[in-house]
Amino acid sequence: MRGDDAVGCIVCDELQKTSSSPLVPGPSSIPGLFILDCGSTPENYIQPVADRNPTRILVVDCCDYGAKPGEFSLFSREQVDRLSYGLLSTHTLPLTLTIEMLALETGATIELLGIQPERMEFGEDLSEPIRRALPGVVEFVRDWTREFQPGA
Repeated sequence: MRGDDAVGCIVCDELQKTSSSPLVPGPSSIPGLFILDCGSTPENYIQPVADRNPTRILVVDCCDYGAKPGEFSLFSREQVDRLSYGLLSTHTLPLTLTIEMLALETGATIELLGIQPERMEFGEDLSEPIRRALPGVVEFVRDWTREFQPGA
């Protein structure tokens, strides 16, 4: 609905294609990975995430942090806190608050993969820079999940 803001949902869809189940949320083919598309209300999924007892959480979201459209960067929880004044959020609650609540509920290490949008107007499709970046974003997430897998 909001142009480039759909990128997190699309990344979930792409990752789910390699899953053992077509359902989202659901287990993926990567052991220990659980993919959850939270749409525009990630705060509604804090308890379902906490119930899985994760040690690491990666939030994938479109956010304006001053980069070129389509660029993406991994931010630690501390970096997200420092950047929070400049982050554009389309969520009901600020993403920083949702991340803080997740941290309190889970004790997990939480990182944000932020993708710089070109446009976030209602009714727009993904911009060309985001379309071009999608394969790289999906591969980055796959690599991130493998980083702490046994035998990786």
